[in-house]
Amino acid sequence: MDDKENTTQKTKDFSLKDIFQFIFLLAIIFLIIFIRQMPLFTVDGHSMDKTYTNGDLLAGKKNAPIHRKDILIIYSDVLSERIVKRCIGMPGDKLEIKDNVLYINGNVIKENYIAEPMRTDDMSVTLKDNEYFVMGDNRNKSTDSREIGPIPKDKIQARVTHNLTKEYHITTVHLKWFKRIVIICAACYIIITILGSFLLPLFHHNEEETGDHQSS
Repeated sequence: MDDKENTTQKTKDFSLKDIFQFIFLLAIIFLIIFIRQMPLFTVDGHSMDKTYTNGDLLAGKKNAPIHRKDILIIYSDVLSERIVKRCIGMPGDKLEIKDNVLYINGNVIKENYIAEPMRTDDMSVTLKDNEYFVMGDNRNKSTDSREIGPIPKDKIQARVTHNLTKEYHITTVHLKWFKRIVIICAACYIIITILGSFLLPLFHHNEEETGDHQSS
């Protein structure tokens, strides 16, 4: 009878340990996949007003097809930082700005997403096969391809897919707490595992000695 109870108890303990381990590993895997496949970007400043606001947490998708008017997460060698801008010109396009009006391949482009009418210098550029022209939606307060030049394709890190702050009310504070919880869970798991490997054998050894004394 005792042997059956001990076997049942061990099975229960083993099952609880497996469940905890599975949940913990699942959280780690989810976090790694999310960060690797969906790069995060926190909007800093007002260059993307009215589309995004300062502090918005954005999620992007790597290696996603890029279309005109997509919003991109980019690394700028000129600025030595990541930026988020809207794709205006595609490879091979001839882009012109005349009297604050945007032309692409000779066609006037209507932009209902910009914060206010653009006030900028006239310019003309023809993009190479691997170049993209990007601008902020708040044209008059944005440092973009007008100053830093076209963006090579290999500098585009992701296409923005979600505004986590607006869509799901997730902020950088929530993200920090999530990371802390994962780290705390990992530390607890390691501590419990290490203590268990030392204490459980001693506990079972004491149980065996007690059983031997009772038998004698």
